Amino acid sequence: MGGEYDDRNAGRGGRATRTPSSSFSATIDQLRRDPVLFVPFAVVGLLLAAIDWLRRRDPIPAVEREAGFGSNGLDITVEFVGYPTGIAQTTLPYESLVALEFPFLVWSVGLQILSLVAISVAGALTMARAMGREPDRRAVTSLFAFVVAMDLGHRLLGSIDALQAMGLFGLVPLALYLVVIVQLFPLPGLLVAGRSPRHVLARSRRRVAGRGWSILGLVLLLGLSAWLLASLPFGTVLSSLFVAPVHAVAIVAVLDRQDASA
Repeated sequence: MGGEYDDRNAGRGGRATRTPSSSFSATIDQLRRDPVLFVPFAVVGLLLAAIDWLRRRDPIPAVEREAGFGSNGLDITVEFVGYPTGIAQTTLPYESLVALEFPFLVWSVGLQILSLVAISVAGALTMARAMGREPDRRAVTSLFAFVVAMDLGHRLLGSIDALQAMGLFGLVPLALYLVVIVQLFPLPGLLVAGRSPRHVLARSRRRVAGRGWSILGLVLLLGLSAWLLASLPFGTVLSSLFVAPVHAVAIVAVLDRQDASA
């Protein structure tokens, strides 16, 4: 490891140029060559599973994830939140924090922050190793800010009842959401690569220009795989172990290509 990763010149100077169609195969090849890339999110999976266990036993209301296979049939969901992570089986609704006694408030917020910090650290470690660079505090801090922002954004969207009851009309906001998710796909990697948070959004949009459909395919593949694994026993650990590292390395693979205009 070591050296400086330059997303602007990815694919040059000894790193193979990759087309969008080869991003996934390049991801799998790198994970096969360096299985240590699985380790950070394996630890996260165990931590998230432990937090699920604690939430089911403390008196603070938590929302249990609905299984994909149930009495009402198959409920398929694209479990993709914009950053590499496993799928927890419990969620802490922030409205449940209202009027909590201080010790319970500290406990609940502490568990939530712990999970987001662990996800951010694992993501930074995995992507930095895949880039061949050493992770630093700035990378972890920037990625943590992005993870928190995306978590809050998804919670806000999930709290809008009108979006849940739009039927076919909901395809329009869904399409807009997917456009945003595709535009943001490389952004975590750019943060880990040390790019300025002020300009990282514009860089992310440039990196996906002309590759939107390929990246959308990656998003759907990762999201459906996470849903499937999370629906199985020990789903939190499985999704963390097998999907999150693939997502992290796929971000690097998308960045690690020469632009068509280069």
